[in-house]
Amino acid sequence: FSMAYDLEVNFDIVYVEYSTDDGASWNVLGNVNSQPNWYTSDRTNESSGNDDDCQNCPGAQWTGTNTTLTEYAYDFVANAALGETDLTNESNVVFRIVFQADPAVNQEGVVIDDFVVEGFQDDDDDDNDGVLDVDDNCPLIGNADQADADNDGIGDACDEDDDNDGVLDIDDNCPLVANADQADTDGDGIGDPCDDDADNDGVPNSFDQCADTPAGTIVDVTGCPAFTLPPDNFSILVTGESCRSSNNGSISISAAQTLDYTATVTGPNTNEVLEFTDTLEITALASGDYTVCITIAGQADYENCFSLSVPQPEDLAVSSRIGSLDNKVTLNLSGGKSYTIVLNNEVYRTTESEITLPLSRIENTLTVSTEKACQGAYEETIFLSSKLLVYPNPVEGSDLNIFMGDNELEEVEISLYTLNGVKIMGKKYSLLNREISLNVDRLARGIYLLNIKTERSLVNYKILRK
Repeated sequence: FSMAYDLEVNFDIVYVEYSTDDGASWNVLGNVNSQPNWYTSDRTNESSGNDDDCQNCPGAQWTGTNTTLTEYAYDFVANAALGETDLTNESNVVFRIVFQADPAVNQEGVVIDDFVVEGFQDDDDDDNDGVLDVDDNCPLIGNADQADADNDGIGDACDEDDDNDGVLDIDDNCPLVANADQADTDGDGIGDPCDDDADNDGVPNSFDQCADTPAGTIVDVTGCPAFTLPPDNFSILVTGESCRSSNNGSISISAAQTLDYTATVTGPNTNEVLEFTDTLEITALASGDYTVCITIAGQADYENCFSLSVPQPEDLAVSSRIGSLDNKVTLNLSGGKSYTIVLNNEVYRTTESEITLPLSRIENTLTVSTEKACQGAYEETIFLSSKLLVYPNPVEGSDLNIFMGDNELEEVEISLYTLNGVKIMGKKYSLLNREISLNVDRLARGIYLLNIKTERSLVNYKILRK
């Protein structure tokens, strides 16, 4: 229908009601969400709160002002699908339009025109499958061939118990084969009469030679228990080379179960097949990556492979940093577990990666070695001397000059540090002439440490940048 209205908001309202019992009881038709175009308000007196302005409101109504004649429509099929009351199968429905107003006389007007109710005529074949409803074993769902597998008079298309065993399909663990007691021996959710893997071992009944395998058993392709060993049956210990290229690494294997094992070992210059029953020691191995695959006599399908690495010691590495302010040297160490340091015939031992030691002489001799003689030794002579000429010092800008007095040297490494030990520059210089110039224009004013390192010595100077 078409409607125009001028209503005092929330005090004056209009809505539609229906009755299916010839007016004995009435219900409001639809809500503000009804399709395609229906009410404008869902306010109630309860939801109005302190305003108390909707005393006659059912919670679904038109109110306010719309003076343009507008078409409003209610689709019974669409709204039933949305969850509203389904009136499409009612044989008798009465509608009325209800107008509610307060005592005031302003804004109280509603005009309704072109009121039409459209529908469709019920036919004799509701599901349009070519079978009249009176003869159709599934009148509301197409079932043209009238299939009825369980012969219960209800077509398969709409039969909620296809196998007629008294258990609805939705709950039936075997919906197409009768299984009234819902027997399910292997507990896999599929009833026994229609379970093609009765023991749930992954092998179909038609190929399963061991039909009653206990749950959790690992089986082979025949469905019978497969040979297996526990994950921790093998314990493996790898020992690295004692020194680089010493070729004395080893792999030790211990088996919890005593069987006839065969180990195939492949790796650097190694390809061996070794037999054992409980323990195996593979020796004289070079460092590198190895693969050990173990098989068992009489168990053709069993193989367990391990990827292993035989390590070798790192090279001994030592770097030194001189602190001339306190005449100390800091050594950074790597490549060993413990270190022996001989400085000016004094012996120090440490397992740390860094150690600071005092420099008590102008010429200090340093030797570092590890617990492994094969790693060799690091040797260095550290000079605390003014024999080299560094000028000008203090330096105000431009270049800082370093004059090298030893004409036999070919190369020198120059490094500059802050007093906190932060390295701000470092470079190797070829001594084609005996003088090196460093531009210090960009250095902030302060004190710096200049390290001059050659192949035979390390000398440290304190530089003042003014």
